[in-house]
Amino acid sequence: MSRIVSDQLIVRPVQEHDLDDLFELAGRVGLGMTSLPPDKDVLRKKIQASINSFVRTAASGSDYFLLVMEDQARSKVVGTAGIYAKTGSAQAFYNYRLTSLTHYSLSLDRQIRHDTLNLTNDYTDCSEIGTLIVDPDYRGNGAWLAKCRYLLIQNAPSRFSPTLIASLRGYIDGRGMSPFWEGVGRKFFAMDFDEADRLSGRESNQFITELMPRHAIYTSLLSDEAREAIGRPHKDSERALNLLYKEGFRYDQVVDIFDAGPYVAADSRTLLSMKNACRVRKKGDALIQQSANHNGAIQLSLTDNDHLVANTSLAEFRAKKITITDSMCLKQGAIQSGQPMSWTANTGYLSELAQLSLKNGDSDFQCLAIKKRDRR
Repeated sequence: MSRIVSDQLIVRPVQEHDLDDLFELAGRVGLGMTSLPPDKDVLRKKIQASINSFVRTAASGSDYFLLVMEDQARSKVVGTAGIYAKTGSAQAFYNYRLTSLTHYSLSLDRQIRHDTLNLTNDYTDCSEIGTLIVDPDYRGNGAWLAKCRYLLIQNAPSRFSPTLIASLRGYIDGRGMSPFWEGVGRKFFAMDFDEADRLSGRESNQFITELMPRHAIYTSLLSDEAREAIGRPHKDSERALNLLYKEGFRYDQVVDIFDAGPYVAADSRTLLSMKNACRVRKKGDALIQQSANHNGAIQLSLTDNDHLVANTSLAEFRAKKITITDSMCLKQGAIQSGQPMSWTANTGYLSELAQLSLKNGDSDFQCLAIKKRDRR
C-alpha cells in the first residue's frame, strides 16, 4: 500500500462539512470501533455534539471534543482523535475489574487462588480519550495526532477531569471472532458481538444494565481462549497502547465488558507531553518562552526534532507538525540570568505558525519537540 506524505496536514475541530469524509473513514475501521460507526445519522449527531462542546464556555457533562486531521492539499479529513470530557454523565459506564480471591480449606490444608471479573463503575466521571483513527494511506501520523489531544486539554484544563482513561480494542482471533465475547458476553446477551457492538455505539447501553451479570465471574470457568484474551489488545491497537504507556498511562486490571480489551489510566497533569510542552509568544520573528516545561526549558533549536505546535485556544484549536530542516532551525538567543529563553525564527517557520494564528491576533503557542523515534 502506498503512503501519502503531505506537509499540509492540520488538526482542527470537526465541522458539519466533514460528514462524508468521516463516513468514508469509518468504513475502513472495521469491527470494534464503536466510537466512529459507519452510520451517517450517528456521525451527524457526534459532529453536532462536538461543535456544541467547542462553542460552550462552561463545562458540561455532555462535552465531547472531536478533532480531525485534514490534508489541506486535498481538502480531505484523513484522521480523527476525540475526548469525552466526562464518562457516565448520560448513562452508566461499565467495566470489568480483574481481582483475585484466595480460598483456604483447613480440613484439607489447601489454598486455592481464583481470578474473578467484577462489574464496576470505577472510571465514572473520568475524561476518556479515543477515536484515534488514521487513514491507512497516511500511516505514520498517528503519534503526533494523539498528542494533539493533550495540548487541547492543556488549553482548557477546567473542562476535563484530571484522571484520563483510554480504552483499547480487544483481541480478535484469526476467524474474526472475539474469544472473550464468545465465552462470556454471548451467554448473557444472546446476540453476536457485531450486534452488541452496534447497539452500544449507536444507541443506548441500557441493555447492558439490564442483562449484565451482577456477581463475580470466575475466570477459571472460562475457556483458555477467553481467559487469555483478558487485557489483550487487538493487533491494530498494540502500537497505540505502547504510545500510551510512553505517555505515562498504566494498566490497572480494568477491561472492556465486551471484548476484554485493556483500559489504561493516568493523571493528565503528569503526562510526558504535558510536562515537555512549553508556551511561547511570537513577537516579530522572535519566539519568547512564556512558561517552562518540566525540564525548565525546551530545546526548540535541535535539528533532529520536529515540532508539534498548537495555538492556545479551545474553540479555534489548530495544531500541526512542523518538520524541521537545517534551513528552518531556530537560532537560540543569548541566555541572560532571570530572562526567558528566546529563539529567532526564519520565514519558513513563521509561515507555518501563521496557519495556527487566531482571528483575534493571539500569537501564543504551545510547542512540543517530537523526536524522530516518535514520528511513526
